[in-house]
Amino acid sequence: MHLSAADRARANHVYDGFALAAAAYEASPEVSPFTSKFDYVQAGMDRFTSQEMLGYTLFRGKANCNQCHRDGGPGEEPLFTDFTASNLGVPANAGLQFYYEGAAEPGGYSPNALGSAFVDLGVGPFLRRMKSLSGQLNPDSRWTALAPKFDGKIQVPTLRNVDMRPKPDFVKAYMHNGYFKSLKEVVHFYNTRDVLPKCKAGDPGEKVTCWPAPENTANLNTKQLGKLKLTDQEEDAIVAFLETLTDDYRIPRRVN
Repeated sequence: MHLSAADRARANHVYDGFALAAAAYEASPEVSPFTSKFDYVQAGMDRFTSQEMLGYTLFRGKANCNQCHRDGGPGEEPLFTDFTASNLGVPANAGLQFYYEGAAEPGGYSPNALGSAFVDLGVGPFLRRMKSLSGQLNPDSRWTALAPKFDGKIQVPTLRNVDMRPKPDFVKAYMHNGYFKSLKEVVHFYNTRDVLPKCKAGDPGEKVTCWPAPENTANLNTKQLGKLKLTDQEEDAIVAFLETLTDDYRIPRRVN
C-alpha cells in the first residue's frame, strides 16, 4: 500500500511519538531507578565490603568485564552495556522448549521446522534479505553484506538487576538460551572456557571441570574471555560485586 506524502508524514509523526514515549518510560525511575548498592556507593552513601570491592576491581581490570559491560565514563550513565553484540561461545541448552516446536500448528505454521538441529544465528538473520524468525523482512538491502560478521552474535545486555529475583531460592537462567543457572556458572565460564577440556551435555563435571562445545562458533569472541586466570575466590568476588547491582537496595542503619 502506497501512502501519500501527507499520510506518510502523519504516520512518521505517530511512530516518532511511540519512540519518544518508550524512551521516556525507559528513562523513568519506574524502569531505571538507579537504587542499587552500587549507586549508593558511587554517591558516597554506603561502601562495598572487601569482597565486593575486590570484585569491582577485577571487573574493571583482570576479568575484562568492563570492556563490554561498561560502568560508565565521563558524561555516561553506568548502564553496564556497550550496546554491541558478541558471540561468547555459550553451549546449546537442550532443555529449551523451542527445540520441540517443530510440528505444524493447525494453521500450518511451524515455530521451529529444524527441531533439534536449530542453531541460533544471533543478529545475522536480521541483517539478511530474508525472513527472520519473526517473519519480518530486512528493510534495507545494504545490511545484507554485514550479516556474516554478525552471525552468532547476541546483544550485550545490561548487568543492572542481573541478580534480581522474586525470592532468594528462585533459580534464574542466564545468557540468550538460559544455559547457565547462576552467576557463578557464568563467571566460571568466562574464566575457563578455553582452558578446561570439552565434554558433552550431561557429562560428569559439566560447568565445573569441562564445557560442551559452543552452540555456534561463528565470530567467536576469543579476545576478552576464555582464559582469565581468575582464582575461585576471585570468581566469587566478581559474583559478589554483580549482586550489588540490584535496585531497591536499603542502606543498613549503622550504630556509631
